[in-house]
Amino acid sequence: AVRDGLAVLPTPPRIRLLIVGAGHVGQAVATLAAGVDFDVWALDDREPLVSAARFPTASRRLVGDIGRTLQELAPTLTPTVYALIVTRGHGHDEEALYHLAPTAAGYVGMIGSRRKVRLIFDDLRAKGVPDVALARVNAPVGLPIGSQSVPEIAVSIVAELVARRNLGP
Repeated sequence: AVRDGLAVLPTPPRIRLLIVGAGHVGQAVATLAAGVDFDVWALDDREPLVSAARFPTASRRLVGDIGRTLQELAPTLTPTVYALIVTRGHGHDEEALYHLAPTAAGYVGMIGSRRKVRLIFDDLRAKGVPDVALARVNAPVGLPIGSQSVPEIAVSIVAELVARRNLGP
C-alpha cells in the first residue's frame, strides 16, 4: 500500500520455530532456520546436546522431559509458532506429537518414514488424539528433494517451513 508517498510493506509476525530434538538434524535445521529469520527454540532432554556451542543461533535452549515441557508450552503454541519433531526415536517422536498435534501451532511437522508416521498416527488415535488434529501434521516432513545427508534433510525441512511461512498452508 502507498500512504503519503511512502510504500508500506506488510511485516508478518516473526515465526518461532520450536525444534524438538537436538540431534544432528535439529542442529542443522536450527542453523538454516535462523539464517532465514525464524526465532529458533531448541528442546531436548539431554542437556549436553542443547548447549550454546551446538545451538548458537537459538534464542532459547530448553532442557527437560519432552512430554512435560511440551505440556507446559502448549498454551503458548499459537499460529506464529511452528513445531518440528526430530527426536532420537519413535517413542520420543510419538510423545512429542501427542502434545503438539492438538495445539494451535501454525505448523506441526515430524520426521520419519511413511511407515513410522503411520504407526505413530495409529497409536495416537488409539490414545484418543482426534483425526482432525493428526490431519494437520506434516509428516514425513520436508520437501521431496531426494535428501541423502543431514544437511540435505535440513534444507528440505527449512524449505518447507519457509514455504509455509511465505505462502500459507
